[in-house]
Amino acid sequence: MWDSITIESMFDGRSHHGAFRQHLWYRWKGLLVLRALLCLAMIGVGAFFMIAYKDIGKAQLIASALIVMGSFALVRPMVWQMWSERKLRKHPAYGSKIMYKFSKEGIMMDGKSGKVEVPWVVFKEVVALPKGMILYQNKKDYMWIPAYDFKGDEMEQICEWFVNQGELKRSS
Repeated sequence: MWDSITIESMFDGRSHHGAFRQHLWYRWKGLLVLRALLCLAMIGVGAFFMIAYKDIGKAQLIASALIVMGSFALVRPMVWQMWSERKLRKHPAYGSKIMYKFSKEGIMMDGKSGKVEVPWVVFKEVVALPKGMILYQNKKDYMWIPAYDFKGDEMEQICEWFVNQGELKRSS
């Protein structure tokens, strides 16, 4: 359909806010739900112990510990997102525009910190989500491009190029 797709994206807090949450939800959805349920159960059991055994000192200590551990574990993914966004702010290209040129061979990125051509084989997975596209270099490292930078079905076309990379290698 297209020979190449060119996208200009701003690399800043607005464009990347919530990208880590999208990555976590895509990659670890089952574990996040299980963790949230366990945290809520710990808080609930702690509250029950507080009310039911208010005269017993050890029960109060255990109840307090359960509430604190459950609350901390429930908030931990939010802290991870803050750290992720802080790490992005330290990047040399933060606050600048990056030009992405996607083709069947790979991606050419041009921005404040330099120009680089990356073949599709470097990426392990490319995911089109309603809020943007995630290009995984491994399970934890990824690039995020928000959906509002794409037009029409460009994200689907890019994902198709990634999926067909094996066919491209065989034909060359």
